[in-house]
Amino acid sequence: MNLNDQEIENKIMDALCSSLALVPDQITKNSRLISDLGMDSLDFLDIMFSLESEFKTKIKDREFDRVLRPDKSEAALQAEYLTDREIERLSDILPALKQASLNGKVPRNSFFTFVTVDTLVKMVCRKLRAK
Repeated sequence: MNLNDQEIENKIMDALCSSLALVPDQITKNSRLISDLGMDSLDFLDIMFSLESEFKTKIKDREFDRVLRPDKSEAALQAEYLTDREIERLSDILPALKQASLNGKVPRNSFFTFVTVDTLVKMVCRKLRAK
């Protein structure tokens, strides 16, 4: 399946609308999955299953998790805030995280609040290109 980034984005937007009972006008690329769209962990799993079915590939895997998670080392987990290194590593898919870090320290437990629709699109595009 050779889709361009726009086609992938459209399919992801459709999955989000369907899973979250939203209309397309309620979602933008910069919409945050949790705070703007009201997504919870069950919604995320539902969307992952929908996307895997749509794209005929396993999307959520170890690499996907590694990119979408801050450092899981023991030392990092003890820290209350994300490190500069973690923020830098994640900033290409989470630009809002980089912006938030300019305003001060980013609490580790707020990490997922920075995941946007665009983050999801970038991750799926990377996964499909690697396939």
